[in-house]
Amino acid sequence: MITIGDGIHNFADGLAMGAAFSLSWKSGLATSLAVLCHELPHELGDFAILLHSGVSVRRALLLNVGSAMTSFIGLYIALSIATDLATKQWIAAITAGLFLYVGLADMLPTMVHISNKRPWLMFLLQNVGLLTGWGIMMVLSLYEESISF
Repeated sequence: MITIGDGIHNFADGLAMGAAFSLSWKSGLATSLAVLCHELPHELGDFAILLHSGVSVRRALLLNVGSAMTSFIGLYIALSIATDLATKQWIAAITAGLFLYVGLADMLPTMVHISNKRPWLMFLLQNVGLLTGWGIMMVLSLYEESISF
């Protein structure tokens, strides 16, 4: 189930990156950076779960790489069909819906059901992490036109 869910999630990441690159390279770069920042801990977590469930290291790596390849499928599909504004808006809506589903169905229950000796500290750390991520995304979206190399 982890590999299938991760494959769908990575497919949505690919759709988001493809739609963003079809708008501009700056938007694509910002989206790719955001995907990288959330995928690194996500993939490490999936790897740890697979190892903990008794899967060998080689098989866990193979499953992670296989599910990561679905992002290329999403990227190629989005790049090939995102030719007009309406298509880009549909891709953005579908991708946003998939991201919200993953966040609300997977991440939020995990955050709520953590047992800790200091629940207020955990609550504070979780919210600082969420707000930092949202802040980075807000800054990227506000200043993406000003990014130059």
